[in-house]
Amino acid sequence: MNSPTRVVKTKVPVRVVAGAVFLALAVVGFILVAVWQSGLGIAAARMSGIVVSKEFRPLAQKERQMTLNRTGALSTTLTDGDYIIHVEVPQGDGKSKLFDVWLTDKQTYEATKVGARFDVGPYLLPAK
Repeated sequence: MNSPTRVVKTKVPVRVVAGAVFLALAVVGFILVAVWQSGLGIAAARMSGIVVSKEFRPLAQKERQMTLNRTGALSTTLTDGDYIIHVEVPQGDGKSKLFDVWLTDKQTYEATKVGARFDVGPYLLPAK
């Protein structure tokens, strides 16, 4: 027995197809603008400048510093003083701003040379 083959054609108005295409383009455009805007904040947060001077403030006796990282692990270190570098960062208006960066370890302090470029961004804390 042969059954007749049927072709089903749905009747979708052109207005519905155009609306769906417009909505899809609007969603894709919104996603692209959101990704582009989120990248602008990252570029603005990177502030690098030139190390102007270094300063070491010795303590009377060594101190034990305890730090808690993001995963909750506790670590302790002995420190013999404060390691500070002064970085001059150019601003958008053509002026320069001096940042005091407190380093946590002696190795980074010793590896940083006066006159070298230094990224201040990761060391900045938001003002309260």
